[in-house]
Amino acid sequence: MAEAAGVSRTTVSFVLNDHPNAGAIPEATRRRVLATAEKLGYTPSPEARALRSGRSSVVLCLMPDWPITGPFGVLLREVSSELNAVGLTMLFHQRSPGEDLTQVFGALTPRAVVAIGELSPAEVDLADRRGITVTSFMGDVPNREDVSALKQTEIGRLQADALIKHGHTSLAYVSPADRALDWFSTPRLEGARNQLSQAGGRLIHWRLPPGNNRSAVRKWLRRATADGLTGICAYNDEVAFALMMAALEEGLSVPTDVSVVGADDSPFSRLARPAITTIAFRLNKEAQRLAAIVTDSVEEQVKPRPSTLLTLKMRDSVRNLSTGAG
Repeated sequence: MAEAAGVSRTTVSFVLNDHPNAGAIPEATRRRVLATAEKLGYTPSPEARALRSGRSSVVLCLMPDWPITGPFGVLLREVSSELNAVGLTMLFHQRSPGEDLTQVFGALTPRAVVAIGELSPAEVDLADRRGITVTSFMGDVPNREDVSALKQTEIGRLQADALIKHGHTSLAYVSPADRALDWFSTPRLEGARNQLSQAGGRLIHWRLPPGNNRSAVRKWLRRATADGLTGICAYNDEVAFALMMAALEEGLSVPTDVSVVGADDSPFSRLARPAITTIAFRLNKEAQRLAAIVTDSVEEQVKPRPSTLLTLKMRDSVRNLSTGAG
């Protein structure tokens, strides 16, 4: 490369790695080096750049020990694409409970960390000491409200609020039987319960039986609606759909007999009849926000990056009790 450009290796390194001393290199020489690099298809070594700066171009995504599917899988692909556009590479690490991140940070020296879930104060302190930017999706970064994103309680709050505004004050929160999903479902339940308590209503919690036993679901629906239940906050659209099918088999009408709100805005939530009222995630916007926080750290500047991730999609599965519409 240096021989082809007719300059020294040091000059090539200074130009391609944007070294502080590159300003002393004549503009004509700089252009010749860049033109030669483009002609030869040469790109600077990420390893060499990491040695020079003390940090790599790697963005580490810390994932918990549960499957990442649905909208979260889409989000991760979007974030990875956004970062790739600015020359950063996202690597995924599925952490085990109680894992010490010291070894992980030491092995990779990442530019930044995007956490799916919570980070402890000790982990944030470790990242700060190593100059690693941290941000989170679906969890809190201690003392860092500006880089925290989705709070699970907000999903439950929005679900309950949608039903309350349509006259429903006797609600249920229905979650999956899988205890591995309690990290999501427990705070969603809390958010719905808090919102309903402010409205003076009542909320019960019920778990779907293992295997989504349709007979058990039908029995519970029959008993709950007879006891005055009018609205359900479902853990997600899949749970909402299972409840709607069980209601149909039981001779109950959605939304006439019971209203249902899901979460995820999955494709079949729009195709179901009635279409499912749901909580949607602005995944493209959130991917851009997370990538911007990382890019800010590369440019050594901090800007407010508020999250506007959640939005309610009001559809046909909720009845307005005050007007009878729906």
